[in-house]
Amino acid sequence: MTDPNAPLREVRRWMRVSTPVNKAASSGLRGRLPQIAGPLMIGALGVGALGAGIAWRALSSTRGTGRTQRFVDLVTAALESGFPVRAHEAGAGEARAPRRVVHVEVGEGFGRPSLVSIDVVVSAADVLSQREAATRALDAITRVTWNNDEMAPVSVRARVLLAHEEADDLEAPGAQTDTVVDMSALGFADEIARPDELYDRYGAPDCDPTWRP
Repeated sequence: MTDPNAPLREVRRWMRVSTPVNKAASSGLRGRLPQIAGPLMIGALGVGALGAGIAWRALSSTRGTGRTQRFVDLVTAALESGFPVRAHEAGAGEARAPRRVVHVEVGEGFGRPSLVSIDVVVSAADVLSQREAATRALDAITRVTWNNDEMAPVSVRARVLLAHEEADDLEAPGAQTDTVVDMSALGFADEIARPDELYDRYGAPDCDPTWRP
């Protein structure tokens, strides 16, 4: 009759006679790198690598996803509400590229707040090319981003950029721009406003009124 415990005893026997990492010191080869030899160890490392790969993909930027587009729509609505593009600014009657473009990237990090990066690119004819108006617009888009209804808390990095006159397409990657204002114009320490700083300025985020830094 077959002993049901035989496989377990075989594993124990193998573990006693075969160590997964070689002992370089015993052969005098102190500079030799350890060698992974045990099937169980190799299997465990494979599972760990697979898990790390899944985690890395989960933490990657959400550029191009529905969430990113929803942030674009949120910021665009805030700008159109308080700082609409006038007909003469947009080049009325002419087939021209948009004269104001919103770029958003949402980076989600494991164990730390997500970072929402926003660039509003404008032309010289746009009212937001003026520092005072751009600062007020930056405050408005930072507020709505902090109070978004999906994620809390978030860090915010936002800028208003002025495209060079020769830039026909403001949406073109790498278009030459100058910074009109960044987060420092709102009194933040650097170009990224962190959750505790945003809480001090705007209070708890709308989607989590009980949140505290």
